[in-house]
Amino acid sequence: MIDRRLHGVVAIAVGAFLVTLAALVRLHVYPGAMLLPAEQDRVTRMSSESGTYFDTAALRTRRGVPIDVAVARYGDLVRSTADVAVWTEFVSVQTRTGGRIDYHERRAAFDRRTGQAVDCCDGYNDIDPRPRPRGLVFRWPLDARPISYPVYDPLARRAVTARFEAIETLYGVRVHRYAQRLVNERLQQPAMNLPGTVLGLDRPEEVPAVAYLDGTRTFWVEPASGMVIGVRENLTKTLRTADGRGRLVLFSADLRTSSGDERWNAGEAGHFRSWSLVVGVVVPLSLALPGLAALLLGLRRQLRPDGPDPAPDPVPGPDLDPAPDPDPGPDSDPGPGSGPGEAAGTAAGRDPRPADA
Repeated sequence: MIDRRLHGVVAIAVGAFLVTLAALVRLHVYPGAMLLPAEQDRVTRMSSESGTYFDTAALRTRRGVPIDVAVARYGDLVRSTADVAVWTEFVSVQTRTGGRIDYHERRAAFDRRTGQAVDCCDGYNDIDPRPRPRGLVFRWPLDARPISYPVYDPLARRAVTARFEAIETLYGVRVHRYAQRLVNERLQQPAMNLPGTVLGLDRPEEVPAVAYLDGTRTFWVEPASGMVIGVRENLTKTLRTADGRGRLVLFSADLRTSSGDERWNAGEAGHFRSWSLVVGVVVPLSLALPGLAALLLGLRRQLRPDGPDPAPDPVPGPDLDPAPDPDPGPDSDPGPGSGPGEAAGTAAGRDPRPADA
């Protein structure tokens, strides 16, 4: 009985420990490990086989030009913290032959759980030293939902809503598709002074013109990791005079992330999803299920009656003879060779042989 109760106490203690450890892994270790990365060292590429841009050196519009875009992002591990990541982004737009069309640069901090911009850490956007970004920058939140999100546009320098459109599969990974639509969006950059004739006006003197942006930007996002798998930018920048009479196309292209980069991003997102499944589900269950089994076994041992265990019935073996009858009755068989006369003669003390013998 003492051994049974001791075993029950040990089983309860082990079960409670395993269940508590499972809860700690799921409720504390898992959320603490689920963070958007602070480290980053990656260059992705976008391209369009036929784009249009205004050659400012020659003051003429060039059409049908293959265009490549390189987007380089680097994480600042010195300024990043457990809650905030700091990345710097460089965007170079050029023709396939190497002619530079445009260049942008920005530095932004974001929350490592929500992906929302954080105004800190010497952020800048091109020549703007204090852009104060709002909305998502660089990444979607972990476990992104099929809803609309405000996403910071570095050209418009404000958050533009990215609306959820559909669930798709991209390179074997389930993704959410979101789209930003920009209509007559004035860009926050200095006006350009161009000859009126270039802008379609009748006067040759220079006229200031400001840039506007129209088009759609589409994001394919793996929801568990918040990783952007691919981007498509079908955008047009135009220069317009204040009265709207003069205008020209500054840039227009239908750009898409390269298939190689999308495949690599999908693989990384798949690894993250598998890792999060192991840490958030497999490890807690592998601890909780044996723990619950140990608890039930220990409680069962503790709740059994205190009496001794009943002894098992003996099983007769081949060497066990039946016990002799201590009081044989009159009908008992006296055995071979003992008849009634023989017994009586012996009792009377007479010789059982005949007299004339």
